[in-house]
Amino acid sequence: MKDSVHKVLSKLGWLIFFFFIFLNLVNWAFIIKDDFFIKRLPFRLEEGSAVGVQDSTLAAILEDKKIVRIDTLDITRFEDSQNETNGPQLLIFHSNTEDEEAEDLESAIDEVIKNKQTVEITCQDSLGRTLYTVDTISRKDYSSFITIAFNALFLLFIFFNSYLLLRYSQAQENILIVLFLLLLASPNDIAGMSDFNIIITSSAAILGILFYHFVQEKLGNSYNIKILYFISIGLIIIGTILHLVFQFSANLVYYAWSIIWLLVSFKILWKAYKASKSMDLKRLLNAFKGLFLAIVALLIAFLFGGILYFTSSGQTEFGIYNLQMGFLIGFILLAMLVFIIGILWFFGAFTWSLLTGTALGVKIRSTMIYTIVGVTFVVFFGLLDYSLGELLQKLFGRFVGSEFIAGIPATIGLLMFLNPVRQKVERMVDNRLNTSDLDFLEKTDSFTDVIAGEGVIEGFEEFICENLTQRLPIKKVALISYNLDKKAYIFNEIRGSDVEENSIVEDVHLTLLENKLTRNYGALNENEQEIGSFSIVVPIIYDLDHKWFLALGKKLDGTSYSRKDEEALKKLAAKIKLSLKFILAYEHIINNRYVDSLEEKDKMIARLQKQIADLAIKLNEKNISIEES
Repeated sequence: MKDSVHKVLSKLGWLIFFFFIFLNLVNWAFIIKDDFFIKRLPFRLEEGSAVGVQDSTLAAILEDKKIVRIDTLDITRFEDSQNETNGPQLLIFHSNTEDEEAEDLESAIDEVIKNKQTVEITCQDSLGRTLYTVDTISRKDYSSFITIAFNALFLLFIFFNSYLLLRYSQAQENILIVLFLLLLASPNDIAGMSDFNIIITSSAAILGILFYHFVQEKLGNSYNIKILYFISIGLIIIGTILHLVFQFSANLVYYAWSIIWLLVSFKILWKAYKASKSMDLKRLLNAFKGLFLAIVALLIAFLFGGILYFTSSGQTEFGIYNLQMGFLIGFILLAMLVFIIGILWFFGAFTWSLLTGTALGVKIRSTMIYTIVGVTFVVFFGLLDYSLGELLQKLFGRFVGSEFIAGIPATIGLLMFLNPVRQKVERMVDNRLNTSDLDFLEKTDSFTDVIAGEGVIEGFEEFICENLTQRLPIKKVALISYNLDKKAYIFNEIRGSDVEENSIVEDVHLTLLENKLTRNYGALNENEQEIGSFSIVVPIIYDLDHKWFLALGKKLDGTSYSRKDEEALKKLAAKIKLSLKFILAYEHIINNRYVDSLEEKDKMIARLQKQIADLAIKLNEKNISIEES
């Protein structure tokens, strides 16, 4: 991807990011305004009669009267349709149950009186029909609030991951995943403005191409992707024309087009991983595995839905003995459950891969991770405290005389429980999140490239010091080991200092004689050849055969190493030790093999030299005998 194209797409990503947030907020405002506070009749309607009328005057007016019309809605037609289906039926699935009729009637009434302050109702009694004007009442519909809550949770994953990628991503191809995520959560157009959501339809047609483009860029394949974008734009234009002229919806075509390319992308990614066994591709597959599962589940649901539609011949009533229909519906529900699990899996795995810096190479600052964990912990604590307090108040408030006093033990108990839980969460964050950049065992692929053309041990030392100086805010770093030939410690590898490599380490205070982490507070020693010029020295290997140390200089910000830093460096040293042990054992095996080979060749040379000497003696003897004769 060209730098100019990447800059344009990055700016486009930020623009879409903020525009979609604004559009979602506007839509939520419309939903709350129109659906959360809804208008209802001041009574319930049961079999045409008003029930539960709170106003005594209105109750007296409507008593013994049958309501036949509400504004333009004819109530009697619902009763007629219900009577048509009365009678003994052996049905397990049908669409004309009494509950569904009641729901249809309530929905029709809500639609008629929507946002109206007053409504006209027509009543009928023995004297005839009478028209009354009734004031509506406002009620809260929490179902729309729940819908917004789930939608907000879904968008939180989308915009959080998109922000991490836009803010911290270094790889250019990741901008394609940002656009993919944003379009995956594309909002409706502003409510009431149009019945044709151009944003959703456009997003549906281009989703699969974005993911396919990302996979090709990630694998470094040269492919002319422009033609696929042009085809997608053509589909959008044709679908828009068909909708405007013939009211034809092409959404199914858009989604099918994207799903095809999503599956093709997963196939290409899987083949590339099987061929290379790359750790990066494995992590990438794990991050998107949930999305693949969701797509497969959705296709299965559509398959069984189509079978159900054609086998039922468009009918909505299934006999009680027709178990085939029941099994089909069960498979569809199961597929939709797997679809939901796949979506949640995708967001969880994808977010985790970003925070740990594995799948897409995004390097998140530890302060941000701690902030996220802290906010989550505080919110969880607040909800738990509130819920437990409410429960105790209801159970024991009347015994202690004050509901507030009854809730105090809950807060005190949770505060006592808070500290150990907080410490455990912090340890989990340290172990699981912040050490990923220092996990050298997970960097085998890049390690093999770095050491190409060098000795194994030299390449490993260079890799360690080079990465630490790039990733940690420190002035210098060195790997130190004991050299048997020089009978002293030497700087095997050093960065950030003028000290020569393989030069002897001066150890005035005998720091390297002990197998323990040593801190030189302030590191005031100006002699860079002396180990005291390093702020902290961590032992890696300390046994009879090998003695290795990792030495780190001052922090660039001037702060001292904390206890958490020490724990992180100990874990790092343990990782290096494991790799270093393998490398030293490998070199020992190779060196012994070379020694054995050289010894065999020396013996062969000695045998050949002896044979040559014997042959020369024989030739000399023959020459002497000839001359004498």
